[in-house]
Amino acid sequence: MITKMELFSASPSAPELPLGGFMPNDDPVQIKDVNGLGPVNAEITTTPYDTGRGERYQGGFVGKRNIVLTLGYNPDWAGNQTMASLRQLLYRYLMPKTWTKMRFFTDELPVVDIEGYVESFDPNIFSQDPEVSVSIICPKPDFIEADATTQIGVVDDGSTEVVFDYIGTVSTGFELMVEHTVENPSYTGPLTVVLKSPVEPQTFTLTSAMTVDIDKYFKMSTVRNSRRVGTIARLDGAITNLLRGMSTDSVWPEIEPGENVFSIDAAENGQKWTLAYFNRFGGL
Repeated sequence: MITKMELFSASPSAPELPLGGFMPNDDPVQIKDVNGLGPVNAEITTTPYDTGRGERYQGGFVGKRNIVLTLGYNPDWAGNQTMASLRQLLYRYLMPKTWTKMRFFTDELPVVDIEGYVESFDPNIFSQDPEVSVSIICPKPDFIEADATTQIGVVDDGSTEVVFDYIGTVSTGFELMVEHTVENPSYTGPLTVVLKSPVEPQTFTLTSAMTVDIDKYFKMSTVRNSRRVGTIARLDGAITNLLRGMSTDSVWPEIEPGENVFSIDAAENGQKWTLAYFNRFGGL
């Protein structure tokens, strides 16, 4: 059950705006209805067979999400709040074309965020029970946990596997950092990352030598549209791109719903690794 919702404005001076919950409350802005929180419909492409029955599946994608909020007003008359002043308050967060972020609190899931752009803001100013309907287009349709989840381990020959359960309902990329340790203060060599999600291994191999020491660390991201791999200097943040060192059969691993098994294989043991990801949900 959704218990509470907050709005965030593009203006850095505007704090998060609580919209109350879906139970009776005293917040100045009340949620009357929210549409568009379920899974977004997929667009499926098929082609007919030359003979016979049915069609061949070609692919599919999930497009943008459209969330429509119906909000009412609960002014504090003793505090000089009015219907008009609350409407002006909402303008700070929900003017058409502006960016906004919505945060949802539920009983079943962690706190999740989704970002979008206001398509329309339609108030019925002269009604006896004024309310406003706001349409928000979210180009990225997933609800993403506000805080990252991390896993840690030690690099070895790949025999040590870390098993973890991914609670999201949509696959997600991750960021991986490998750093030096007292036990192994400097390493130069190849690196192989293996993720079984849940059975078929997704393998990323860096065949050319990379260096992890006191001056720099290794970092890769498999998040779609942000994929990268390289070493980063601790002193000034300078990045050494290692994309050319990827093996031709490498894939960018993604964490899948359910059980995942992660390991790292290197020519020497002892470096520490940190894996970080955000749980993603296709609907509330």
